[in-house]
Amino acid sequence: MSPTRELGENHFPAGTHLVLRLIDGTFYSLQVIEAFQPFTKSQVFLVHPEPASRGLPLELVLKIFDPRYLDNRALPKVLKPGSRLRHPWTLEAEIEAARYRQEVAEGERPEHDEFLEDRLEEPDQEAEPYLWEEHYYRVMKDCWESENDAFSLLKSFQGTVIPRFYGSGNVSPRDTRVIQPFAILMEYIHGTTLEKIDPGKVKIPPALFYPMLDATKAFPDLGVCHTDIKGNNILLSPSNAPTRAVLIDFGCALIRGDRSDARWLTNVNFYRDERRLRVVLSQKGIIRLDG
Repeated sequence: MSPTRELGENHFPAGTHLVLRLIDGTFYSLQVIEAFQPFTKSQVFLVHPEPASRGLPLELVLKIFDPRYLDNRALPKVLKPGSRLRHPWTLEAEIEAARYRQEVAEGERPEHDEFLEDRLEEPDQEAEPYLWEEHYYRVMKDCWESENDAFSLLKSFQGTVIPRFYGSGNVSPRDTRVIQPFAILMEYIHGTTLEKIDPGKVKIPPALFYPMLDATKAFPDLGVCHTDIKGNNILLSPSNAPTRAVLIDFGCALIRGDRSDARWLTNVNFYRDERRLRVVLSQKGIIRLDG
């Protein structure tokens, strides 16, 4: 299989059995029902737990943050026949990147290693493959942490305007790997994205989005900016007569953490989640922009 094909390939077809090891050390056994393709930053699957008596819904979404399949590797950004990868995955590079992280953990390298950033940005010399592998690992780790933290901070909105969260941890790969990719288990919502719905054919009352507008207005006070609000990240359920609107994909979320009030306010004013949501809805003709 060529590296380019591998990037968009589904390595967990229907019927595949996966094990999710949660942060607290417990395990969930899951079986893949189908993949939601195309994959971009993460791999997303519809799964069901085995056995079905674990107190979980019969259908769940498993989101895997595996740097091996990260679309950042692509050149050009959109994969086409004949496209090549800038930095294809290899086991050797993954092994060396893991060794690099171990050296950081043991104090042999600084935790915030400017060497990595400098080498990746050199215009006249290509960085070693393991440095790119480390970079992609960090991208995926950051996305996983952002989504994990967002679910925790926005717990009061779970099950209404954001999916319900069922756990976070690592999945065991099917082939030889050094890492166990990060993953999140969440509610499966039967529906269609706002991007794909035609408001001229499906009745979408503006009031359907009032809870989401209120939520995005409250996000900053809870320490979260979604930063990526668009039609593809809003689910409407059920598709033919929506009664629930759900904001998904917090992988690019900005978490306040230890940012000062002034810095956080600057971030909030830059991303303007509520305003961005209003723009998206107005473009669909659901609300007036200033309504």
